Amino acid sequence: MSGVKPIKRVSVGEQVFTQLKELLVQGEWKPGEKLPSENELAAQFGVSRITVRQALQKLGALGLVETRLGEGSFVKQLEAADAVTPLIPAIVLSRDTLPQVMEFREMLEIQSAALAARRGTPQQLERLESILEAMQRCIGDPQRFGMLDVEFHLQIGRMTCNDLVIRTQSILRETLQQAMNDVVQLTGYQPGLYYHGKLIEAFRSRDEAMAMQWMREHLEKNKTAYETEEEISHEL
Repeated sequence: MSGVKPIKRVSVGEQVFTQLKELLVQGEWKPGEKLPSENELAAQFGVSRITVRQALQKLGALGLVETRLGEGSFVKQLEAADAVTPLIPAIVLSRDTLPQVMEFREMLEIQSAALAARRGTPQQLERLESILEAMQRCIGDPQRFGMLDVEFHLQIGRMTCNDLVIRTQSILRETLQQAMNDVVQLTGYQPGLYYHGKLIEAFRSRDEAMAMQWMREHLEKNKTAYETEEEISHEL
């Protein structure tokens, strides 16, 4: 296999970059917060200042931090639109972007449901049914349930046979996963199982209008649950 290249050891600089990125993802520093100085980070990592500077430059290229001349490096406040960049870890997006993710899903997925009812193949529908069965077996495991929930909606995207829909959902997968995890925490398991079952019925009968109606109601219920939770948290 002439195309195979020898595996290279991970450089010290790459390790520093990876650790810093993981700390940002974990929320070690909040949006707008100043990072420790290059000298401080170099001392903590046991590396040179140049190595730290290179790692910060890579984080800046990803849009995760910004360096201000004479002030230092700061964590950037990411917006919902940044989610369409695959290099941005979705988890660093603010939870305030969840309503925008929901709005985007309404615009994309309601019409996608109609296309899926029209174009989905028996094999694709069979796969959708198997995902729902797996979700039913995962009650009590919110993380696994949420992953399957996202896969269910991605499968509907595939059933549209529209490459742009499929590609868009693929890029947004991590963002959708984060939003879905929040939804499962808010609504529990039964709403998703109920609406997914109704969507499958509509797909089976190739009823585009019903598919759109069930998808619209499904997403509206999720949005209502989020808005209710936000109102309660503001009152406390």
